[in-house]
Amino acid sequence: MTEQLILQLVVIIGFLILAITVHEFAHAAMAKWLGDDLGNRLGRLTLDPTKHIDPVWTVGLPAMLIIIGTLSGASGMPIFAAGKPTPYNPLALNRKFFGKRLPVKYAELLVAIAGPLSNLLLAFICVLIILLLTNLGYDNQGSYSIVELLVRFIYLNAALFVFNLIPVPPLDGSKVLVALLPTQAALQYEVMGAQISWVLFGLLIFGGGRFISMAVQAVVSGMIWFLM
Repeated sequence: MTEQLILQLVVIIGFLILAITVHEFAHAAMAKWLGDDLGNRLGRLTLDPTKHIDPVWTVGLPAMLIIIGTLSGASGMPIFAAGKPTPYNPLALNRKFFGKRLPVKYAELLVAIAGPLSNLLLAFICVLIILLLTNLGYDNQGSYSIVELLVRFIYLNAALFVFNLIPVPPLDGSKVLVALLPTQAALQYEVMGAQISWVLFGLLIFGGGRFISMAVQAVVSGMIWFLM
């Protein structure tokens, strides 16, 4: 294993741990704000990575994909990672707005979308930092300069944002879609999704890389356009 590959593993896995920790914390924080204390009681309302990362899904699987992709020359191989799902009790999401309890399906939508939005926020903050450094005349030299690392972190978080909003179980986007569909259609979707989710998931990872990359680039370009 080359020194360059080891450095790449350390950087990407480190970034994944940070991004996924914030993602899962955001789920727990939103659930707590909406009235459910389950995540807090289980120790998930924290930015401690050890409470959110999974040794296989957060570290082992992405590391294996990085190594295989590098050694085989398949630099475009998708890197998939996930953390421990944040538990919450839908029936405890009882926060009231204007004196009325928010319908459960919309409360679940807020919990689901909080994770991807936290990754978008991280990417947005990094874009701001790069613009600040550029205005200050920072000299961006080297493969692992501050700006280069920030760019990698931006694209990783943008990818997590896009990927998690795809409406395929068990991704967050599936819960968002269920909340937006009429009741009968939502029930049919949940049944169908539960039956073929892993098939769709596999096709998405290994067949939809180009479209995901285009969407990620659009998100990053949109943030830059907004700030310029």
